[in-house]
Amino acid sequence: MSYKKDAVNIGITLSTQLIAAALAMITIVGTFAAFIIEKKSVNDLYYITTIIAFLLFISSIICGGKGIDKARKNGFTDNWNLSDTKPFFNYQAILCLFGIVFFMVSIFLGKEKKDNSLKKNETLEKKIKKLELNDSINHVNMLLNIKKIEELNLRIDHIEKKINKRKSQKKNINKNCCKTIIQNFNSISTLNNNVQ
Repeated sequence: MSYKKDAVNIGITLSTQLIAAALAMITIVGTFAAFIIEKKSVNDLYYITTIIAFLLFISSIICGGKGIDKARKNGFTDNWNLSDTKPFFNYQAILCLFGIVFFMVSIFLGKEKKDNSLKKNETLEKKIKKLELNDSINHVNMLLNIKKIEELNLRIDHIEKKINKRKSQKKNINKNCCKTIIQNFNSISTLNNNVQ
């Protein structure tokens, strides 16, 4: 009897190891799914195969649990029979194997995404160059405007000098005219006095 119990225990040990492997594969499927969705352009087929792989691993764990439960119940009644647990353990192994196959297929589905960071870098570099060019143009325009302002100030100074010169000439002309008029008036007055 103990050899039958040992044989069933070997099956239970293998089943628990397959359960641990299936749990590890579920973790790996999740990790790869996150990585692949981020790095690859995937279609519906990828999602379908990944979900099928996930469900196959879950089903494998369930079958293994049912087989272990059946062996426990049979062991309680001292009935160590391999034929009662064998179908569950076989389904567990087959489902786990198909889960691995679907997972491996899903890894190779999808196309590499174009690296948008390179495009973004090129776009940013172009914008920076354009801004630098605009800054240079603005600087040159500012220098030209400063030069124009200086030229205008010189012209204003020149015009003001001309105006001041004309004003002073006008004053001189007015003074000279007044002197001439006064002299003429004096001359006329003197003549008038002499005539009288």
